[in-house]
Amino acid sequence: MDYKDIPILRAPYVKGKGFLPNPLVVNGIPDYADSSRNPKCVGTPEYETFWSEQLYRCINGYNTGGIFIPGRFYYYMNFNNMNTVHGIITPDFCDMHLELCYIIEWCMANGKNIIIGKKRRAGISEFTQKAKIDYGYRFSESYQAGIAAGQKKYAEDFMTKWEDSEALLQGEFRVNSLLNNPDEVVSGYELMDGGKTTLKNNACKIFVRTMHNNPNMFKGLFLNDVVAEEAGEFENLCEFISATNDCLMDGDTQVGMFMIYGTGGNINKGSKDFKKVWENPNDYNAVKYLITGDRFKKPFYGGATRFGKDVSVTPNLLKKYKPYQIIGMEDTEAAMENIMEERERLKKGDLKKYMEHLQNNPINEAEIFRKMFSNNFDIQKINAQQDEITVNKNKYSKWKLEWVTKEGTLERVSPLRVKAIPAKDTDDEGDCILILDEYHPDKKYKNLYVGGIDPYDQDKGVSKSLGAMCVMSRPNTFGIPFNMPVAVICTRPKRKEIFFDMCLKLSVYYDLVGNTLGDKAGSSGIIKWYENHNCMRYLAPRPKKFESMNSEQSHEFWVSLNTYSRPLMVGAMQTSIHDYSQNIWFPELINQLGNFDEVEIGSDNDLADAYGIALMQSISVVAAPRDDNTKESEDPFSLGNWITDKNGNVIPAGDFKRPTNPEEDHEYFGS
Repeated sequence: MDYKDIPILRAPYVKGKGFLPNPLVVNGIPDYADSSRNPKCVGTPEYETFWSEQLYRCINGYNTGGIFIPGRFYYYMNFNNMNTVHGIITPDFCDMHLELCYIIEWCMANGKNIIIGKKRRAGISEFTQKAKIDYGYRFSESYQAGIAAGQKKYAEDFMTKWEDSEALLQGEFRVNSLLNNPDEVVSGYELMDGGKTTLKNNACKIFVRTMHNNPNMFKGLFLNDVVAEEAGEFENLCEFISATNDCLMDGDTQVGMFMIYGTGGNINKGSKDFKKVWENPNDYNAVKYLITGDRFKKPFYGGATRFGKDVSVTPNLLKKYKPYQIIGMEDTEAAMENIMEERERLKKGDLKKYMEHLQNNPINEAEIFRKMFSNNFDIQKINAQQDEITVNKNKYSKWKLEWVTKEGTLERVSPLRVKAIPAKDTDDEGDCILILDEYHPDKKYKNLYVGGIDPYDQDKGVSKSLGAMCVMSRPNTFGIPFNMPVAVICTRPKRKEIFFDMCLKLSVYYDLVGNTLGDKAGSSGIIKWYENHNCMRYLAPRPKKFESMNSEQSHEFWVSLNTYSRPLMVGAMQTSIHDYSQNIWFPELINQLGNFDEVEIGSDNDLADAYGIALMQSISVVAAPRDDNTKESEDPFSLGNWITDKNGNVIPAGDFKRPTNPEEDHEYFGS
């Protein structure tokens, strides 16, 4: 669900006269209520009245200039002091933060989570720390929150902000701490009752954890809020959400809330999970909120006040509104013009700085997930194709391949054949084979496709590495795009044999006789699987084109990715991506190519490795693809092809028909 689909007021907000969201910052605390300067005021009627009013506003909200300021936002605007390069400051008022606050209030009332894809320096981490976590800790009894970070530095940064804020907080809102260390904060008082120590008062807790090694660290807790810091660096984000979801539930009702956000410029390996959550918010019961580069961009928000002074006034807004109406209103038009001017300037210089600018100031959601220069591939073409995939999402479908068996038995026919069955919408992609809709195998073409496999031998691995297979088209004269992945597998089932079986089926389906190449490392299990099923003929021989002249390799099948062969594979990938990136339509593959580590053997970019191995096989094959039907039509003396049908009858070969509905009218493929 997009935030635009929920029933809230959205920016810009037109303010009435007298609008003042931060009266304590602008006007200060009067002497009769300021205990830090005038300790004797404590307990006076004026003191009690003033602070009772502030507490009421923090809990119930505040109306000013025709605009309702929710309680948590009033607290954020009036009691948040930040250590910055400019010294201790309070936040500027900005429409974007008010809008976000409205969204949070709606999500809390409706049992929803929120996921934020954002530019850099949007103030979200600071806002979350004060307006969400600190607010709950200070104003909710028995409040508990979990702060999760994919990397330790983000957890430490959160606690640093917490400590700074606590030190600068007005004394009237401080609570007693029973525990305050880098990974846990506990408030309340210890009282002796009948010889037993009990916690009284708030008894609130905040847990700060790094989830890199263990995404289950919150399991078993009840949490009001869970924050995923810098989700773009959170490599196991989906696993963490799944493990933590029960912490937010009361029976079947969600009472707590996930707040997940990721920043442009910090999207690396963790982008796979963050992007998955972002693109499928309904699967995670979430509302997504996009913060583009033109939001909260200095100096392009008008009349925001700090200590009673105007920070800026924007001419574009003054053409439409009066000065008092635009306090904190964003001039997104002027901000966007500024962003595009900067891009044009950077295009003429350092390309890396240009790409960083795109990430830090994205103008759409696709730019948040852009890759940086992690390898020598043409990253601009990878990003461009990633954009195309985002627009054209229906290029492939999920399929299950099943063995053709003898009628009335479970015995597989010989030679092996498979049939394609459409997978259910609810089936996870990892349990399926993904096939481009227009490129199921055509029996009239021979030697057209090659396969690359990045295998594994152990059911449980020490890394997050998956098993992967990529089937790719070869250069041809049939009008089929070159070097185009047409089918992929990327999974790690509980049993390795399931993965082996999927690969063998795909080899049979695309008739990859002598054209299934794999990484020899970790391959003993899968090679044995092919052997046990009398399918060794599908395995590609060792590609000698990728060996040094002094090579002492003697194995019969597959390739050893070593310091000599791997750079050659990467070179082939570089060329293919530069020339044929427009033929890649699988999101996971294009994502891995953007993150590909060309040095580290055994990295987690398994499907990218399978793509590279398929390229190696395509280069190694001498015979060109051929069209058997064309050959027959050109040879008047050739005899027609004959096949054996499923009933054992010998019949003339008919025309090929793609499996549009294989459950009812499937074609059998294989040798």
